[in-house]
Amino acid sequence: MGLDRDALLLATALRASEVNSKAPKLKSLRALFSAGKADAAFHLERVSPLWKRKAGTHFLIPNQERFPRRHLGRLGMIDHILCKSRHAVEAFSKHHPSVHFIGFTSEDRREEAMIPDFGRFFHLAGRSTLKNTGLLLELWNKHPEWPLLTLVQHPDNAPSSVPPNVELVSRYLPDSELRHMQNSCGIHLCPSLSESWGHYIAEAMSCAAVTLTTDAPPMNELVTADRGVLVPYLNSEPRHLGTNFHADPDALEAAIEKLIAMPEGEKQALGMSGRRWFEENDGLFGERIARFL
Repeated sequence: MGLDRDALLLATALRASEVNSKAPKLKSLRALFSAGKADAAFHLERVSPLWKRKAGTHFLIPNQERFPRRHLGRLGMIDHILCKSRHAVEAFSKHHPSVHFIGFTSEDRREEAMIPDFGRFFHLAGRSTLKNTGLLLELWNKHPEWPLLTLVQHPDNAPSSVPPNVELVSRYLPDSELRHMQNSCGIHLCPSLSESWGHYIAEAMSCAAVTLTTDAPPMNELVTADRGVLVPYLNSEPRHLGTNFHADPDALEAAIEKLIAMPEGEKQALGMSGRRWFEENDGLFGERIARFL
């Protein structure tokens, strides 16, 4: 799902630059053995050596927290590494001579007709185990007086029970229903351990929601204090070429308490600041991609 979404967003940006592109299946024998050679190939997350002969120039858009050190030797076939974050630039510059920041973008999830309810909390965990969902459930269990938290999580990872003030949604959600939830809830909690980019963070900002995340890279490259809420991390450990950052539980608890008490006008201002960043970043991503074509 994540890589399919990245491929779609990249293809959209390439078409906007009037570049013909296609996204064959990674191990498609028909595509691999077809005649012809592309001018360029974009490898997403990891390097696929099978495609070496199919393009003149090879780009890698990596996910540092999912790039294993055993694959560092494959970087030799890559001409340029294009990074979603400054954090990734730092990680890959140690291993390749041509590393560049391009940022990335996410789908615009906003529904103009909807007004966010800044008294409602939302956490989109999905299939990921790196969203710090367990810590949020512990805090909501500790605070039965807190407002309702809507948790969307894949059934494979969903807990067997949740506190009374948590609404667990683990069934299949049509995209229209998920979009409605994203827009109706005014506060999105995204205290991730790590991200390659942070689609659920950027999507929250696209909805003009107040977005809370971990004050660590790359999450704090999207959210800053003037367009969201940052929670300091307590400790960290390496994860492939990236890092896992564990949000400070006490600081997260205090930040949520502050959000509950915050005047609605302040929440709305933070949400709109995040929305403005989303629009500006989306345009900049297209410009940066165009420079390499």
